Amino acid sequence: MKKLIPLFFLFFIHLFNCQYAEGQYYESEIYKLKLRIEKGDKKALYELTPYFDSSKKLAEYLGHHYHETEEFYLAKRVIEENFIFPEQAINLEEIKNSETYSDFFKKNENKIKYSPELETFYITPLKDRKDFIEFRELPIAKLQNLIKRRSEIITKDWIKARGIDVLIRQNNPESLVKICEEFYRLRDKFNFFNRDQEDFPELLKLLIHKDIGSVGRNDYRVWDTDDSNFDNKAILNLLIYFTKNYKNFVWDNSSHCFINKSLKSKQIDDITILFEELYNDNDSIALNTFIKLSQSETKRVNEISAEKERNILSSTNPIIPMFPYRFLSQLSLLTLYYRQNNIDFQGTKDLHTHIEKLSSKISFKERRAYENYLIDHITLQDITPLEYWSLIYEKRPKLSESVSRILDIYYTKNWDTILNDEKQLELYLKKSLLYGRIGINGNVNYYLFKFTGNGNDAIKLLYKIKSEDPDIVFQIENAKKMCLKSFDYPISPQKISGGNFNSEKVDLKDETEKIKVTAKDSDDFEYKILKLFSKVGYSQIPEALQILEKLNFKENSYNNKYSMFERDFGFFVIENWKDKKVRDQFLSVYQSHTEKELYKYYLDLAGIDYKNQDESLDYDKIYEILKFDIVTSFTGSQELENEVGAIVKLLESDQNTTLGYPDKLCNSAGMYICPPSDRAWEWRKYLKDKKLLRKEHSKIVSFNYGYYIDKVLVYREINSK
Repeated sequence: MKKLIPLFFLFFIHLFNCQYAEGQYYESEIYKLKLRIEKGDKKALYELTPYFDSSKKLAEYLGHHYHETEEFYLAKRVIEENFIFPEQAINLEEIKNSETYSDFFKKNENKIKYSPELETFYITPLKDRKDFIEFRELPIAKLQNLIKRRSEIITKDWIKARGIDVLIRQNNPESLVKICEEFYRLRDKFNFFNRDQEDFPELLKLLIHKDIGSVGRNDYRVWDTDDSNFDNKAILNLLIYFTKNYKNFVWDNSSHCFINKSLKSKQIDDITILFEELYNDNDSIALNTFIKLSQSETKRVNEISAEKERNILSSTNPIIPMFPYRFLSQLSLLTLYYRQNNIDFQGTKDLHTHIEKLSSKISFKERRAYENYLIDHITLQDITPLEYWSLIYEKRPKLSESVSRILDIYYTKNWDTILNDEKQLELYLKKSLLYGRIGINGNVNYYLFKFTGNGNDAIKLLYKIKSEDPDIVFQIENAKKMCLKSFDYPISPQKISGGNFNSEKVDLKDETEKIKVTAKDSDDFEYKILKLFSKVGYSQIPEALQILEKLNFKENSYNNKYSMFERDFGFFVIENWKDKKVRDQFLSVYQSHTEKELYKYYLDLAGIDYKNQDESLDYDKIYEILKFDIVTSFTGSQELENEVGAIVKLLESDQNTTLGYPDKLCNSAGMYICPPSDRAWEWRKYLKDKKLLRKEHSKIVSFNYGYYIDKVLVYREINSK
């Protein structure tokens, strides 16, 4: 109890300090000045002067975030938010203290005016300022999307409040400048963000049928409000231009927009037009456009992709890859390389049939057999188009999972062939770099790891390459370093964790009743139930199933009350635990088999090749399963343990040891993923150390090794600190 007193005291002090700080926020004189300045009180501008020398810290709250701000920085922020500085006289960076601010104020006191429409002070009238605006033609697809939004925007409160809707109905060009004035009046401030921000430039574009680029932060020209550089400076440039030029716009009834005959706008090329079709609601149009762009002129694709990439909030058609512009940047470089080197990346008709089959919903057994067939029968010439189309179809998760395993095993089996074929080696190096630059999770990032521990023989082959391609030259040096890295099984000494501990004998019935009484709501109930049931061991499976059947989870719950049976015990091949027939069938097998027999039963059911003809375990086959069959998708973060968990449980029974790990594969409640990667590495080492292997196995590492080194061990190192 004594320990609780100081903790409570600290909490009280913290609460007091927060209240005191919040009190400072409202009581500080600078905030009163801020409010006066925002209302146009010129005298308050002068009274702000001494705060430019103050380092006193004030507490501020932005939503739930607490900040401590020196009065000097707050004073600068007040001026920045409420003053349009003249172009030549001074800029905000030049105000270092009260002296420089006072000098600026005194020199310009008689020139400073306040605009109630814009709610800001200024010196130079907008009509006398330079604007930094550029126009270009609007792609038809983009214009059509804007037309669809017209009625939505016109009915917004901000447009009605200022009478802009009336001006638009009257075809009055003054509406253009009024839109900009309201846009600037609602500019971003420390504690205000205009949630309708995109409406303003979109309405302007719709009314003049032109795309508008305005210079914003870092003097960068931005074309969309989603761009992080579209700030108050960009809004100001819009305002300046239309203030000076709105009278030059005349309504044209035939085109239903304002026309300015003196306006010069850049023509757009075919690639720019294509990019707009990525937003098309028609899946076929959007995907075919993406394919075409991936094979288009590299320089333009990269220029437009760089512009679009900054528009982080813009949503393309969901059928194309998650990060479309990153993909296009690298794919256009790859397809250029392929064409220059006469490398087929389109693939044969048969290959496309394989891709469609892998993309479809087929059973685990059929999928695994099909993957193994392709590993044995595709050629090196098939690999590049298989990778290319897997990137195009990034939104097909089953394809990504299967292709990842196929490529991993295929590259390992054919590694010597690739190393000794200069063209193939250059191709592999090129892909290894550009795939990694896409910036998405997945085994695309781990190609270079295949060089791990290759030694001097591989380095000599790398030295033979005389490529002038800077990407290949760069990657040769990285590959040499990987060749000199020694491989060792990355076994962690930590065998017990928050998601991995021994099972307990739990009174499920009694504990479940307690949870029903104590749970705060349905989410709390589900969480506590999953946490409770994640403790149970193999012997309590029937009881756990019986009780879970009677418990109701929300219909739209993201929790699966039966997920523990796959994740904690490795029953990988059972797809629908929610089906009572499936559960009854499982219980029948459970009750008629020993634990070892049960795992063998389901491995056999899945068509896993893991044993000899005499039914004894084939440790060489098992070694390969442990190496390759925990699969991370080709693109994406999904990590599938597949049959590896079941194989581990089988080995534990066969060798009568868990290697010091808990008796369960995982205690999955609250865990995002918990594949048996650690056990797989340690069991591989065990099989080798115990001389249970009869064959020589390739020293070329799996992609999973790269994933493990790059992610898991780094994550552990961070957590250990």
